[in-house]
Amino acid sequence: MISIKTTTGYICRFAFVAAVALTGPGVAPVIAKIAKSPTIIIADTHLKAFEGIYQQKDNEYRVYKITADGDKLIAQQLGGDQKLTLTRKSDLEFEFLDDDGDEKIPVVFSKNEAGEINQITLGGRQIWAKINSYTPPKEVQLTPEQIKVLAGKYQSDERADLFLTITAIPDGLTLKQSWDGKEINFKPLSEVLFLNQAFGFPLKFTKDASGNPTKVLAFNRDTWNKVKE
Repeated sequence: MISIKTTTGYICRFAFVAAVALTGPGVAPVIAKIAKSPTIIIADTHLKAFEGIYQQKDNEYRVYKITADGDKLIAQQLGGDQKLTLTRKSDLEFEFLDDDGDEKIPVVFSKNEAGEINQITLGGRQIWAKINSYTPPKEVQLTPEQIKVLAGKYQSDERADLFLTITAIPDGLTLKQSWDGKEINFKPLSEVLFLNQAFGFPLKFTKDASGNPTKVLAFNRDTWNKVKE
């Protein structure tokens, strides 16, 4: 099996200048230039081996389907509109541009003991597992009272100056962020679980014994405590 490596070739052009006795201004020497050739990726793994469905391990609602397209991979969000083009850097390493187009995000694939692609490490931190299939979550119908009880102001557990204002709408909830005024809509998956499918953004509420919300967990990581009125 060929070892994995990236080979960069260079074309060297040498220019020789003959010394000629001339009157008037001197003749400037021609300096040899080194032109860099395109990078050649030597890889053992065929692009088709990367195809499949990948799910973020700490957020089951963020799922992408990866397909091969020429010499690149295309990652299409399931349940959303985001589409990413992954450019190959080595056998198992790829990268894509962030939303602003000014930063390259590394994507590193891993293999199991059988030599099959089984997961992705995104940006050096997020782990995405390759799964056999994916069933989108189903929305449920709640009564206006079941939705309205969750409305209110929630304060960040880490920063006291940050708040979420959650209001009830006919088919779910609207969240407004205090720091930028952005509003995001959520649909119910249960009485305490809501989801914005496009962002893969879940809200999980915790209630007390009386059925009143005490806090909400956003993105499975950030806790926001209900502000008492």
